Amino acid sequence: MGAGMLRDLSLAAKASCSKEDQETLIPIVKQLKELSEVAFKSGLLALENELSSIKDPFLNLGMQLIIDRVEAENVTDILDSDIYYNHSNGRELLKKIIIREGLLRIQAGDTPRNVEICTKIFLGRVERDAWRQ
Repeated sequence: MGAGMLRDLSLAAKASCSKEDQETLIPIVKQLKELSEVAFKSGLLALENELSSIKDPFLNLGMQLIIDRVEAENVTDILDSDIYYNHSNGRELLKKIIIREGLLRIQAGDTPRNVEICTKIFLGRVERDAWRQ
């Protein structure tokens, strides 16, 4: 699977959702940026303190893998398997794709700004004003 997963057109079609649905995903982009700030300033192990506040099972799984220092390729394979085989569609699938992108960028040591840019890009229908709320 690997890096090509996000370029899969059939997956992109399944993840398509309304502007309103995309707007509900703004908090996950903001949460990923906040997590990246913790990791960037204090290291990946500092993310362990954040685990108890993460309710989303997919995000929690990815965080645990990163904290446990699982190799990036294996993290990618595990997250991709969940995305491909657990029959998510629409908003829920888009949410997983955004989380996957954010987690892999956090694990790679990207800056919080880059994590935000690379996760925000999936919410192309969201108006600029919606990000300020």
